[in-house]
Amino acid sequence: MVAVLGGLRANRDLALLAAGSGVSSLGTQLTLVGFTLVLAGSGPSAVAGLFVAAALGAVLGAPLAGWVVDRFRNRMLLAATVCGQVLLLIGLLFGYERVPVLYGLVVLLGLSGGVVRTCGSVLIPLTTGEDQSVRGYAWMSSAQNTGSVAGIVLGGVIAAGPGIEVALLLDAVATFVHLVLVLRLTVDREPGRDEGAPGLGAQWSGTVLLRSDRLLVGRVVAQVVGGVAVAIALVNEVFLVQGPLGGGDFTYSAVLACWTAGLLLGSNAGRRFTTARSLVGAFATAGLVMAVALLAPALIPHVVVNAVAWVVAGACSSVQNVTLNELVRVRTPDWARGRVFAAVGAITVGAGTIGMVAAGAVVAAAGPQRALAVAAAFAVVSALMAGLAVLRRHHLRPPVVSPDFESAPEPAPGPTPGPAPQVRAITAGD
Repeated sequence: MVAVLGGLRANRDLALLAAGSGVSSLGTQLTLVGFTLVLAGSGPSAVAGLFVAAALGAVLGAPLAGWVVDRFRNRMLLAATVCGQVLLLIGLLFGYERVPVLYGLVVLLGLSGGVVRTCGSVLIPLTTGEDQSVRGYAWMSSAQNTGSVAGIVLGGVIAAGPGIEVALLLDAVATFVHLVLVLRLTVDREPGRDEGAPGLGAQWSGTVLLRSDRLLVGRVVAQVVGGVAVAIALVNEVFLVQGPLGGGDFTYSAVLACWTAGLLLGSNAGRRFTTARSLVGAFATAGLVMAVALLAPALIPHVVVNAVAWVVAGACSSVQNVTLNELVRVRTPDWARGRVFAAVGAITVGAGTIGMVAAGAVVAAAGPQRALAVAAAFAVVSALMAGLAVLRRHHLRPPVVSPDFESAPEPAPGPTPGPAPQVRAITAGD
C-alpha cells in the first residue's frame, strides 16, 4: 500500500485519474444502494428493474463509448461526459419519484459511465508509459474498488437515515469533484485521423473487434464467471455476519474493510505480470486461491477466519481486474483500444449487475454458508476456463484484433509491411 501511494505521488496525472475514478465509484454506489432500499418496498420487480436499467445503459453505451473515444480528444470528452453526469444527477434528484424518469436517467447514467471508464482506461498508458501501464491499471482498480465498497457501506447508512435525497446530492458532489480532477489533467489522447486508419468508419463495434481474438474472448468470459463468485460473496456477507457469525453492523463494516485492504494488496501484486501468459496464469491462480478463501468461512464460521479470508479474496479479485485491463492493452492495437475497452467494460459491468441480482436468489435458496460454496465453485470454473486457454496455447497466437470482422489467420514469419496508424499523446506543452 505504501508503494501504491508513493507511486501516485510521483505521477500527478495518474493520481488525478485514480482519485476521480474512486470518488465517482463511491457516488455511484451511494445512488444504487439508496434506490435499491427505496424500491425494496415496491417488490423485487422494482429492484430488478433498477439493475436492468443500469446494465442496459452500460451495454447500449459500449459501441457509442468506443466510437467516440477513438474519434475525439479524450481529455475534453471525459470532462464533457462527467459534466453531463452532474446534470443527470440533478435531474434525478428532482424527478426520481416518477419511476419511468428514474429508470430512464439510470440508463443514461450507465451509458455515460461507459464513456468515462473507457476514457480512463485508454489514458492510463499515457500517464505511465506503455511498458508500465499495468501499475496504472492496478492503482485505478484499487481506487474504483475502494470507492465502491465505501459507497456500498455508506449508502446503506444514508438510505436508512437521512434518505435518498442526501445520497443523490452526495453523488452529484462526488461527480463534480471528479470533474474538477479531470480538468486538471495535462495528458491527452487524440486518435489518428489518417484516411487509411482502420475501424473509424462503419466498423465501429468493439464487440466485433473483441471476438476476433480467442484469448481475449476466453479471458473476458472467465472474468464474467469469476464476477458471479464475487457478487455472491458480497451479497451474502451481511447474512453470514448476522447469522452464523452472530455479529452486527460494526462487524459487517469491519469485514468489508478487510476486503478493501485486500484490493489494495492485490493491485500492488498485479503489476508484476506483463506477458500474455503470465497475465492469464495470474488470473487462473487468483481464481483458485479465491475459491479456497471463500470456502474458509463456510467451513469455519468465525469472524477472524472471515476477515482473513476476505483480505485474500479481495486481493485475488484485484489481481483479476488488473490483469484483464493489462491483457486488453497488450492484445489490442492503439487504433481500436477505446472500442475494445468499452466492449469489455460493458460486458463485465452488465454481467456484474445481473450477477448481483442472481446472487440474491442464490443466497435465499442456499443459505449463508452454502452460498459461499456456490461462489467458490464459480471461482474454480473461471480459473479452469483461463487455464484452458494457456493449455491450448492461445497466448502464443499473435493479436488478431482487426476490422475485418473475422479472426485473421496467423501471419507468416517476417516483418509486417507498412506502418500502423498512430495515436498521438498530447501534453500541456503542445
